[in-house]
Amino acid sequence: MAKRAVFDTNVLVSGYLWKGSARRALEKVRSGEWTLLVSKDAIDELIRVLAYNKFGLKPEEIEPIIRDLIKISKLVEVRTQIQIIKDDPTDNIFLALAMDGQADVIVSGDHHLLDLDEFKGIPIIPIRKFLAK
Repeated sequence: MAKRAVFDTNVLVSGYLWKGSARRALEKVRSGEWTLLVSKDAIDELIRVLAYNKFGLKPEEIEPIIRDLIKISKLVEVRTQIQIIKDDPTDNIFLALAMDGQADVIVSGDHHLLDLDEFKGIPIIPIRKFLAK
């Protein structure tokens, strides 16, 4: 069985919008080497971030990204409420998703998550470390 990973919003944004290590991380999911876990909250957060002016994306450009993400991921119903990260509360979405989805790893570029190092035994690692796995 493929190992289970949670990618935070910045990994997903980078993977879909630019070539580079985040795109290679998504390719590990597409190849079946890893199972990507998503939740409704994580998808909503991605839509919110992709709608930022700085990305210049129209709703009709965001929609295929979300459709693809749903197609390549396993949707997890998250019941756990976590309030560990106070500085950026949206990061708690990924901790709850990892816990309820029994993730093997959380892949992040966000210092709030990376600073935790691990959560309930789930390592939180940068993309480069994920690609080395």
